[in-house]
Amino acid sequence: MSWAFIRSGKWLKGCLRLWVFDLGCASFIGVGFLGLVMAIGLPFLLPDDAERKVDTLILLMNMFVASTCVAIAWQMNRLAATEWASLVPQYRQSVLLQAAMLLTVSLIIALVFLVAHNALEKITELQLTLLFGLGFLYLSLTKSNAFHLSFLLYISLPMAPYLTDLLPSWAGLIMLLVIVASAIILWRKLFALGWNSKARAVYLNGLEMGWFWLPSPQSFSLLNRLERSLHPANYFIGPVFSIMIIAMPLFTLLLAVVTHYLETPFPVLILLVQFNCILCGMLHWTRIQRWRSVESLFVLPGFDGKQGMINAFMQGQYRLLAILVVSMVVTASLVSLLNPMISLSIWLHIVLTTCFGCAATLAFGSMCRTSLQISGVIFLVGLLSGWVSAGLSDVEIGQQVWSLVQWDLLFLAVSLFALGLAKYRLWRGDLLQS
Repeated sequence: MSWAFIRSGKWLKGCLRLWVFDLGCASFIGVGFLGLVMAIGLPFLLPDDAERKVDTLILLMNMFVASTCVAIAWQMNRLAATEWASLVPQYRQSVLLQAAMLLTVSLIIALVFLVAHNALEKITELQLTLLFGLGFLYLSLTKSNAFHLSFLLYISLPMAPYLTDLLPSWAGLIMLLVIVASAIILWRKLFALGWNSKARAVYLNGLEMGWFWLPSPQSFSLLNRLERSLHPANYFIGPVFSIMIIAMPLFTLLLAVVTHYLETPFPVLILLVQFNCILCGMLHWTRIQRWRSVESLFVLPGFDGKQGMINAFMQGQYRLLAILVVSMVVTASLVSLLNPMISLSIWLHIVLTTCFGCAATLAFGSMCRTSLQISGVIFLVGLLSGWVSAGLSDVEIGQQVWSLVQWDLLFLAVSLFALGLAKYRLWRGDLLQS
């Protein structure tokens, strides 16, 4: 790559089309942009609790940086899946330079944000987020299927403050050196990136299945029953949906036991709240990405016309909501046995947040018709994480959260009302006509 090519600015051609009009990339860019907008606008809406305000804003800014890293990983996977990439002069170099520019701009914005809010002591959280993002990018380059784990990067964001508290004061300098070394290694690996047949499978699977892949669960009767109870709501995402519904509570309990015996405070229930909402969002993400499959679903026996299919889809969503809430009730009850700080009020706060969060995600997801709209729905996960964290921070100082429970009940009523109205927007004006 010559400096003359970089100075000419020719590598910027097609940048908007590549990063904004690609459905998969635009979804991650959209989530990051929403995080940036909310981080800029929330200071005017949040209460005067300066510490909590800064923590919430840093979480949103970290979401912006993490989304940028995932979008770059998506484009690198797309580049590896493109057979003609090496035939077009300077196409590969242009994509790499655009990716480097995008990440650099996001980091500059994040640093300016920290300076503007006088929160440079939070830079370690930003470094940790960037390190996770670069690690995910390297892993997805090394093994294409690793991109299926992109949701773990988002789930790790609320854990950054707790992880940084465990680090020594000099860890920031070490992480900076590791980040620089990782960037150099990544840059060299990207220039050696060639065509990969597996990357194409990951790219297509990402558009259709939400970047999850697991073996077929047909031999498990419990999963088969769960599959049948959720049909046709889970038609577009496939059997992996049922696996994740069962696996995540088990993982949460395992993590709770480990942190209990290590005597390390870790808000495992926040992970489960986030993941449940992400699952509900993925339900409609795959529905939008696989819009051609709507007709295949429609011709299946058992539906009385289009309205009958819509009613069956909504009933599947209601059953999903009940399953996720019951799962949270059981999991939160078991975790409370290990953590005496989880009182009745915080238990109700977590359960009700799960209920209204999943209901709101399903409701707004049903109303979405484009990837950009569903990206905004996925963004609700970050806000719900901040809402649950607010309750946990009150518990840590010995306070009850009954006031938050009252708000939870109000949000629950609104979200259930929205879910009831969603059936009038589902598939309205799409391929299927009444």
